[in-house]
Amino acid sequence: MPKLRQPEQLERLALKQTTVWLCHIAELLMPTMLVLSKSGNNEAQKLLKAVVFELRDEFDHCIPTHLYDELGKELVQQITDLIERVKQALDIRASMAKFICQVNVAIAMSEVLLSRKLRVLKIDDLPKMMRHVFYARMNELKGLRSLNLGSMSGGWKTHNMEDTVLQGIGTMRNLTALTLNYDCTDTILRALVKSCPNLEYVDFSNSKYVTNDSIDILTKLKKLQVVLLLRTQVTISGIINLLVKAKNLVDIGRYDDLGRCLEFIEQNYPQISALKLRKFESRFATTHHIQLLAELCPDMQHVSIFHNMLLMDLMTLIGLNSLSELYLLSCDFFADQVRDVLQVKGCNLTHLHLEHVEQIDMNALIYISQYCPDLKTLALYNCVMIPSTSLYTRRYAIPPFMNLERLSFVAESPSNHLEFILATALKIKFIQLGTLTYTSDEVFDRIFLRNPLQYLEDIRIINSEELTIETAYRLVESCPNLMILNEIECWKKVKEYEIVQLRQMIKERNLAVRTTPLRKYAQE
Repeated sequence: MPKLRQPEQLERLALKQTTVWLCHIAELLMPTMLVLSKSGNNEAQKLLKAVVFELRDEFDHCIPTHLYDELGKELVQQITDLIERVKQALDIRASMAKFICQVNVAIAMSEVLLSRKLRVLKIDDLPKMMRHVFYARMNELKGLRSLNLGSMSGGWKTHNMEDTVLQGIGTMRNLTALTLNYDCTDTILRALVKSCPNLEYVDFSNSKYVTNDSIDILTKLKKLQVVLLLRTQVTISGIINLLVKAKNLVDIGRYDDLGRCLEFIEQNYPQISALKLRKFESRFATTHHIQLLAELCPDMQHVSIFHNMLLMDLMTLIGLNSLSELYLLSCDFFADQVRDVLQVKGCNLTHLHLEHVEQIDMNALIYISQYCPDLKTLALYNCVMIPSTSLYTRRYAIPPFMNLERLSFVAESPSNHLEFILATALKIKFIQLGTLTYTSDEVFDRIFLRNPLQYLEDIRIINSEELTIETAYRLVESCPNLMILNEIECWKKVKEYEIVQLRQMIKERNLAVRTTPLRKYAQE
């Protein structure tokens, strides 16, 4: 049986009730603001500004720094709920001015978060009507470590947003991570060099004003480790310039011409013996590119490639001594020597992702289990899973999938493929099964006979034609660490009243299992 649902920590309860109290203050203030707003002067705004200023000062003194990010999450949720209550309280005769006044009071409470203690801000997590508060007052967030501005104008009004960004980042001396999609410019980059010398991570994807000239500015940030420039105007010469000058760079995200960049560096920069790159993600790679990767990037850990049998021999992957995460797209498990690669490199792999890989039968799964003893994550997406033509009958040298913790199985396959993995993965914690993956009560009965799934924490079966509510009860009652059992609404043989009864049983027994979306669960 799963663990019992524990009482929330006093610390979290205090944070939640503090934000509830703040929203209660907003509700009490709304009638007064309505009366003052009708006078036609600025008395309403002056009062609201004074109240918010006092609340900000109080919160800044009373909330410890390490709790301020959690306070932000709770407050955003409470303000969102308050706005919903305001909407529901409106009737047909209510004026728009009244609604706007009430919403403005609710949103003004978010200014409490404008503190030097806030460390992480992700604009996309905020309701749209609340974002302008943070855009206009970013300069007050002097303690930010991570700032995600999302897409801002989506590239339509980049120059209008430029001043907003410049005003904000000018005070962020401690910033280490910045995401600014679509709206980055050279002016912003120069400001970053001047104001944010500690930047290690930047994501400027889709920014049309980021060009090759921007690279010379970007490389002045000496601590940069991750630079994501997907769909910008940076060409191959700019990426080469970045690789040569950014000495601490470990990841540039997906770039299909990265192999050509390595070729150019090898031919024209003999003084460069090694790069610090740890991630290679490309949809165009040749045998020579992988060989260069082994020579120039000795620390390479993550490789994601689209295989073209006319251009690449996968056996060249064995030259990557530090390879631990392998993502292969579009190949044949046996004909393209994936099996042979795993036989040599599998002992180092912890993550294996196979997508659109053909000819995976039971033998292939057995090879994976034997060659990759330390595998923790296995993903099979849209692979061609076939019945075995001949069975691997020898005894296993090591227990299959003995360290596997996460399985994503999104493919149509015979049931014995899934059974073999789950029946042997005794340490499995996360399971995700796709819409075409065959599952039934009988399948899980056979799995439970061999594996009690005692470490399972999260299982998501997106769709099933055969599963009944009995399997849901079996999972709840048999898996002591189960915390998430999602998507049971998509099991065709499960009735709505059965789901209601299951949730009622979980509630009555106070079990720590969530079967509902996260936000709804938080409100229960």
